[in-house]
Amino acid sequence: MLVGNFVDGDSRVQKEARSAAAAGWDTYLVGRSPTGKREEYPLGAATVVRAAETMTATRYRASHPHRRGLRGLVAYSSLEQSRDRHQRQRLRQRELAAERELMRRRVANGASAREAVAARLARAVRVLSVRLRGHWVAARKRAFDRNYAAASQAPSNAWERFRVRRGGDSAVWTAQPRLADFEDSFGRVADELAPDVIHANDAEMLGVAVRAAVRARTAGRRIAVVYDSHEYTAGDIRPEDVTWAPVITAQEAKYIPLADGVLTAVDTFADKLVEHHGLAVRPTVVRNMPEASTFTVPGGRGPGVRGRLGLGPEAVVMVYPGSVTPIRGLDTAVRALPQLPEAHLVLLVGSRAGHVADLTALAARSGVAERFHVLDYVPVADLTDFIASATIGVDTLRRIPTQELTITTKYWSYIGARLPVVVSDVKAAGELTRRLGNGEVFEVDDADGFARAVRAVVADRKRYTAVYTDAMLAAHSWEGQVPALLELYERVSGSRPTPPGPAGRLTPQLAPDTHRASVPPPAHAFTRIG
Repeated sequence: MLVGNFVDGDSRVQKEARSAAAAGWDTYLVGRSPTGKREEYPLGAATVVRAAETMTATRYRASHPHRRGLRGLVAYSSLEQSRDRHQRQRLRQRELAAERELMRRRVANGASAREAVAARLARAVRVLSVRLRGHWVAARKRAFDRNYAAASQAPSNAWERFRVRRGGDSAVWTAQPRLADFEDSFGRVADELAPDVIHANDAEMLGVAVRAAVRARTAGRRIAVVYDSHEYTAGDIRPEDVTWAPVITAQEAKYIPLADGVLTAVDTFADKLVEHHGLAVRPTVVRNMPEASTFTVPGGRGPGVRGRLGLGPEAVVMVYPGSVTPIRGLDTAVRALPQLPEAHLVLLVGSRAGHVADLTALAARSGVAERFHVLDYVPVADLTDFIASATIGVDTLRRIPTQELTITTKYWSYIGARLPVVVSDVKAAGELTRRLGNGEVFEVDDADGFARAVRAVVADRKRYTAVYTDAMLAAHSWEGQVPALLELYERVSGSRPTPPGPAGRLTPQLAPDTHRASVPPPAHAFTRIG
């Protein structure tokens, strides 16, 4: 299994890996290494391999921002060149002092008047030359710094966006250099492990998997490729990186014909894949639901999030575990807090920087800072029980195509925690909530509507939680999804492994790797709910 993240934050791939290993597959879940060195640790009966990344292409891209506008005509071409020229100019300026001292000593040692005048004239020319060069170096450095800062906000310029739309690998790898780095790092591990099946999670791994399968075929081995589409790539709008969607969509279109099987997390994504790529077989749908072992009783078995914050039973606790970006719409919930004096909004996040900091500042400006809480992610196995003591689970998605069609992982976790929900009226989540009757739906970006929905749930919470019967939860568990996943593996590979016995399982011999380091598993495997 290949995934372009650190593994620990991805509950879906962790569950897939454990389930495959439990069914008898020798399973290796390959992700990125946060240390830059190769790491390995067990995950159930599977093995996590966090590959060493060279980051060559990404670093080159970062240090070579595009020339933008008129200033781009004079800007240095790279960060290294800018630093080198600035360093040389400082050296020239300091050298002037040494040259002045040399001239003074020549005069003191008896140089003639003509020689002294000539030396002073030469030094004056030298000083003028250094100063003029200094102005030029400073101008070019300022232009580069402006380009560099602009690139951090908008990595691609109009010319690059045009080239990406026209297609071609060179433009794709320039706009998204991580694709080249992924091939360099993950492709090497895929060759080492010599698998029967490569499960490529998301489109950035699909090309890596296909190329590894082609190399294996050349060597006389067959690798079946399974493509797992976590997102609707054509609708994955990222304002901070406008080339992402067209590049990844093009990668998907190019390589999906070479996949032996396709699966996805949402029924609507499966329909879109058939529509966009003309697939003869509808993708297998494996929903990212929580494992039944994580389901809990109403209110949870422990103090949970309510106890962590020291809040009593009268407090309305609204919880949100997962990624926090502007398109997630959480500012709507923050703006509604002044209308909900008994309510607290709790985010479970991996970092307090970025948009989380923006929301914290908004809460302070709105006078609700004491009722806006940011906590760390909790272990995957503990998540549903931790959030079960909350009053409501919220999902405030904005209208972009991929979010209109998705049911987020957190939504399934709310069901496992028996929490009523308040969700925006994006198509998939709104329709599911109305069908299940487990919460209220408000209009996207409407803070007043959000507040009304929260008040409605609080006023009759038992009605919304009554839908969470044992049978309903069993129908929304990961265990119910696993048979479809395993059937797909067996179909594309032609193999049916035997589940391992007490003696354990056999694993292939790995090639030597000087970057390899065995490490213990992380203290916690955290979940990032998408």
